[in-house]
Amino acid sequence: MIKGVIFDLDGTTLNTLEDIKDSFNEALRHFDLAERSMDEIRMGVGRGFRILVDRLLPGLKEEFKEEIALYYKQIYSKNYYKKTRPYEGIEELMKILQAQGIQMAVNSNKSDVFVKDLIARNFPDIKFTDVLGSIEGVPLKPDPEGTYKILKDMGLKKEEVLYIGDSETDMKTAVNAGLKAVGCLWGFRDETTLKENGADYIVSQPSEILRVLKEEL
Repeated sequence: MIKGVIFDLDGTTLNTLEDIKDSFNEALRHFDLAERSMDEIRMGVGRGFRILVDRLLPGLKEEFKEEIALYYKQIYSKNYYKKTRPYEGIEELMKILQAQGIQMAVNSNKSDVFVKDLIARNFPDIKFTDVLGSIEGVPLKPDPEGTYKILKDMGLKKEEVLYIGDSETDMKTAVNAGLKAVGCLWGFRDETTLKENGADYIVSQPSEILRVLKEEL
């Protein structure tokens, strides 16, 4: 029986792509580099500021990429909440889960300060056992360290918790932690990518997660 769920942030609970695109392209303009499209940025996000730069600007020197990543982070720190909104149906799902006594947590590779603030801004009525973003010295997903902390704080077994995300990183995190993985099609990756990386379930809208919970009884 499922007693807890762990949500990814970007592309799963919140549509953060507009703020990411605006900030990244502002950084590119600052360094006289060509802007990137929404689709290019969508496929690059998921593992932090520097990885996005590495994925979209592979031919540059490492020192220059580091400079771009730092500037991008500064810009994003001013923009991260402006256009970001919950995906349709996510808050309603969370309220149902909360009423059913199912614990919830957030596990993201976005900087911890942004994750905590975005969750507080967008889901003020939802209680989370943990809201974890990236912290210096702690490995990023798909390393399962953050997931293990959440399981411990929930006081639940692996088989009692679902991992819900929209990317290959999320699916691999679930696999590495020994959790069932739910892949969300409203996010940043497609069904093939999610299945190839370990998704046990595929859902096209948040309400379908309730069906998954029933199947896991």
